[in-house]
Amino acid sequence: MGIFEFARKYLFWTVDFLNGGGIRKHYMDIRFVHENFASENARRRKKKSLQNLLDHTIKTVPFYQGLKLPVSLSDFPIIDKALVRDNYDLFRSQAFIKKKQHEVVTSGSTGNPFKVYHDQNKRNRSTADTIFYGKKAGFEIGSRLYYFRLWDKQYRKSTMLSWIQNVVMHSVDDFNEAYLSNVVDQMENDLSVKGILGYSSGLQSICKHLDNTGKKIKDCKVKTVISMAESLNDYTRDAIKRHFKVTPVSRYSNSENGIIAQQNQNEADNRDYMINWASYHVEILAMNEDIPLPFGETGRIVVTDLFNSAMPLIRYDTGDVGSLGYDDEDPDKPMVFAQIEGRKMDMFTNTKGEYVSPHIIHQILQYDQIDQFQFVQEGASTYIIKLKLLNRFDYNNEAKLIDQYKEYFGNDAKIKVEYVNEIPLLLSGKRKLVINNAIDKLNSKSVAQAHEQEEENMKEDSKGERCETEYGK
Repeated sequence: MGIFEFARKYLFWTVDFLNGGGIRKHYMDIRFVHENFASENARRRKKKSLQNLLDHTIKTVPFYQGLKLPVSLSDFPIIDKALVRDNYDLFRSQAFIKKKQHEVVTSGSTGNPFKVYHDQNKRNRSTADTIFYGKKAGFEIGSRLYYFRLWDKQYRKSTMLSWIQNVVMHSVDDFNEAYLSNVVDQMENDLSVKGILGYSSGLQSICKHLDNTGKKIKDCKVKTVISMAESLNDYTRDAIKRHFKVTPVSRYSNSENGIIAQQNQNEADNRDYMINWASYHVEILAMNEDIPLPFGETGRIVVTDLFNSAMPLIRYDTGDVGSLGYDDEDPDKPMVFAQIEGRKMDMFTNTKGEYVSPHIIHQILQYDQIDQFQFVQEGASTYIIKLKLLNRFDYNNEAKLIDQYKEYFGNDAKIKVEYVNEIPLLLSGKRKLVINNAIDKLNSKSVAQAHEQEEENMKEDSKGERCETEYGK
């Protein structure tokens, strides 16, 4: 770490000390719980944090006024964004209405804004989580950070603040070949030891640019690469290793809560996610019932934020899907996420109505000259693959591609390929890779009924434009 990086680190902790040391206290607590997870002291701390939150919520949050002390976590109902949005004022703690709070707004995958409030203690906890998990990935506070995300009004830092924090901002909505070329040149000419944090799709765009141009990037002194917001696929993981000579890690977080889990950098072959048990309680519940699932079974990720007192999110259905696992050889180690599949609304069903992991979409990256892609499920057995191509795509691969995806969706799947000029970005700056327009229909009617309806629809379907090809009839 250079002298300027060290100075920034020293200044940060000095300011925290002068403000009461709230961030350092949280950081030490987070580190203790993770390093001594099975100890009685760590268990007592977690239990106290949870009980304090539940007692505070019963006393001050109107939505839960029907519950009486003493309470346990199982007494609280499952909530989600829609429920909170429809009963917004009822979820705010009356004890914090007149106190300073920080507003956090997320557009979500649908573009429908969702707003929560964080009190100062929660903000300090989130900052401490960020420092702890950054260090777990090899990043030291004060070091240069290249940050690739959508830098909208809520998140954009001033020139002075970005200099103080040593953050280089690049917005993913600016990405094109010329812009990416400049980004790579900037990193090569920057002699600082640095870390990279960004949307997985943004990191993929950088890697695709390097591969498509054949550029051999020189040593950029990159020590850390953390992906966020979307799943880190195998292509991007391997390409980052090739180009930057560092093992990337994937971080699972959201705006309304914070960092929930992250992979370990020094365990290259281990894809498990270390859960932030110090700051959250995590449950895995069945897809359509509020019952817990055993280890290894995929279900809804439900999170209780232990430190947001201004607007407690207790048993909050994140909308994401995953499974829990544990170390057979060391049962005292904390449970991990063995898999995070993404959002429930972004999961496929095959033609039998069974859930299929959305990770299968990344198999398409084995085909050269595909710049962007998107998978859409329209019904129980109908699917669309949208492709934005570069110049030299072999159209003979189309039939091969569809036959490959029939192995996942079913031999009776009806699949179209559409060639498009662009896959649009969401308001969040992310590119939605999976759209399931059928999931509500499949939940409300039997798969057999859906099949019958689609057969009628397909009979009436026109041949479409020349750029569309359909297989499976």
